[in-house]
Amino acid sequence: MRRILKWSGALLLLVSCVALPPPAPIASTAPKAPADFPARIAIFPISNQAGDPDGALILRAFVVRKINKDLGFLVQSPQETDAIIRDRTLSGPEIPVQVAIAKMDAGTLTTWLGVDGILHGELQAYRKAKLSVYTRSQVKARFWLTDKKGKKIWEAEKDSDSGGFGGGGGAVSASLDSILADSAIPSDTMSRIHSSDLSSVALDVVDEAFSTFPRQY
Repeated sequence: MRRILKWSGALLLLVSCVALPPPAPIASTAPKAPADFPARIAIFPISNQAGDPDGALILRAFVVRKINKDLGFLVQSPQETDAIIRDRTLSGPEIPVQVAIAKMDAGTLTTWLGVDGILHGELQAYRKAKLSVYTRSQVKARFWLTDKKGKKIWEAEKDSDSGGFGGGGGAVSASLDSILADSAIPSDTMSRIHSSDLSSVALDVVDEAFSTFPRQY
């Protein structure tokens, strides 16, 4: 019996000394960007067709995070993008960026901004309705990327329309809160994210829409 215990102990010691191989890295499902794909991107304010001002701001913040942090592109800060457009077009904040640049060609815009491509977005639905004990949530958006010549080189659309019985949950999930903890999001936008019941749905829409967007790294 002592001999068996002795051999068992030696075997356990040997096993504990063997280094296990590191886990394989999780491969990204996004395709690798080709060499001529824009490396520096400006993200314009989301065109708001849904009538909810918070939704457009929240969606833009999530797109910035997605393209920069998850996909590895250099993304100009939204504040800098807006400031350059306002300065160059002599327009105030009350005028939508899309209106201010309506007559500008892509080459001029990318030169002004110092980028290779411009990401556009359109929020088509951002609503949550409760009928008795049934709650319906919908976020629908379309995104497209243009290069220096104004050519559309990527496009995606996602509609998250779901419903269920019950209260419909809180403003923001713990997982979403942890994702945003280290993001460079302005405090005003962060406040809107926390107060919106559709933040988690909006994040899912961005993640799914950009699943086909190339990765830089």
